[in-house]
Amino acid sequence: MTDPSPTPVREPRHVARLSRTFSERLSAVDLAEPLLSLDANQPATTGAELLRKRNVSVLGVRREGSVAGWAGAANLAGGTVGECARAFRPGEVLEETDGFHSVLSALAGAEHVFVEWLGEVAAVITRRDLQKPPLRMWLFGAITVLDTNLTWAIEQLYPGDSWHRCVTPHRYEKAQALHAERQRRGDGCRLADCLQIKDKADILMREDNALALLGLKSRREADRFTRDIEMLRNHLAHAQILEDEHLTTAARLATFIDSIVGAEVTRRLVETQLKMAGSDSPLHQIAISPSRIAPPPPPGTP
Repeated sequence: MTDPSPTPVREPRHVARLSRTFSERLSAVDLAEPLLSLDANQPATTGAELLRKRNVSVLGVRREGSVAGWAGAANLAGGTVGECARAFRPGEVLEETDGFHSVLSALAGAEHVFVEWLGEVAAVITRRDLQKPPLRMWLFGAITVLDTNLTWAIEQLYPGDSWHRCVTPHRYEKAQALHAERQRRGDGCRLADCLQIKDKADILMREDNALALLGLKSRREADRFTRDIEMLRNHLAHAQILEDEHLTTAARLATFIDSIVGAEVTRRLVETQLKMAGSDSPLHQIAISPSRIAPPPPPGTP
């Protein structure tokens, strides 16, 4: 008799709620600063002086009452502001409701992006604005959601802490020590919660198909990327300035933020690993048992 198709894997409800809360709150407008602007017929020297006094790097150029271009300090060499202006290019202007992942992607190869409000460019975001608390909160949230999803995947695939064979004895002992300390303080955490992100990636990224889900070409690249994520999280936790390498990691993290928020990668990873294990495998039976799969949400739940 043919076995029925496996029950679709679903992440726990608390993970889904965390993902929704994280994804629906912050947007480009939370980082933007008002864009100073001058009429196109103003002298370029006036624009340069305005930038210097206000300690900003770019201003808008108005034509017939609307901002139609921009100029930076390096552009304002002579003539009028309009003669020094540059037109807005595709991808250089974001909507106020665009998420931080769009901001990071746009700023990966630029010094600034502009924000449109009510049909007109009205604000600007520079790389300096990436140090602001809203983005730091967002990045820490992204890493926390990723960490939570990795923990869930490990518990689905390696019940009973059977994952310990996939990490070095040293890393396992570190997790045990942290677990004992947290329990001593009354924290009812699980042993898997005491693993570092790199440890969790080592456990889950053992197969080429797992690497491919994250667009990673090798275990070495996965190792480097997860170390970079941990370094970024440490800088965020200690309120340190984010350097270029941290922003590069943040931009790369942003490229698959939708998959993180929706737990898409971890669900697909679990489903793929279960399929490879086969329906007769104890791993398969445990991971899809009703007690380990979140029930469907009530009708009307987003």
